[in-house]
Amino acid sequence: MYAIDIQNVTYCYPDSTTAIKDISLQIPVDAKIALLGPNGAGKSTLLHHLNGLKLPQQGSVSIMGVPLNKKSSKAIRQKVGLVFQDPDDQVISGSVWEDVQFGPRNLGLSEEEVEEVSDVALDSVGMLEFKSKAPYQLSYGQKKRVAIAGVLAMKPDIVILDEPMSYLDPQGQDEVARLLQDLNCMGKTILLSTHDVDFAVSWADTIILMKGGQILAYGGPELLVDEEWIRRANLHMPRIARLFRMVPDLNLEKLPKNEQEAARLIHKLINLQGSSI
Repeated sequence: MYAIDIQNVTYCYPDSTTAIKDISLQIPVDAKIALLGPNGAGKSTLLHHLNGLKLPQQGSVSIMGVPLNKKSSKAIRQKVGLVFQDPDDQVISGSVWEDVQFGPRNLGLSEEEVEEVSDVALDSVGMLEFKSKAPYQLSYGQKKRVAIAGVLAMKPDIVILDEPMSYLDPQGQDEVARLLQDLNCMGKTILLSTHDVDFAVSWADTIILMKGGQILAYGGPELLVDEEWIRRANLHMPRIARLFRMVPDLNLEKLPKNEQEAARLIHKLINLQGSSI
């Protein structure tokens, strides 16, 4: 059973714009998936199909083996938590505590259970001490973490995030990256859209490239150092790969994807240079 199974899904907006076209995709349980592509590629529309915000006009979507339809959409939303790009669209209650409790309370849990899952969710994102704060008293990064806590309080199997790194300073990006890694270690399947190729190539185990409402490529992080796929997806390579590509006469079989690979390569080159002296 796949966490997400998408078969031949097409969706058109009322103005006849085709947002996604004949997409088929299977995502295994516990995966870390980064979805990349230019603006208008259909990334957000695809994500909205995965927790029932949108239903496929053609094709099918199954979540943890459950087909998505009008009758199952409520149950699907318990399996799939969606974190919006802008936390101000999601964190809207009078306090952090009220906001995180909203979801589990609507599941019909007892007050004791609501408090327990809310405490655990806030603690997991490092925001428990802020639970009495109003959203306007939080930084943008803190609000992002509260939005994630609100999703986690529903105990989903799958967490989907739309541009989780947008508008965050470097420290906020590092905090979210660590949180996503922790969630995956807790057994959550993570799927996110992003324009940040440097983050995607270091964090994800699988890359999906989209353009024009279709899947261009599905594979490992090495896709992001493949010049042909990067060109077709209107993206650029990670900074590390671009730097090594600028060095003449290296004749590398493959470019390093991240800092760790670059450090190993530099060490190897230094040793080779030393042995030739």
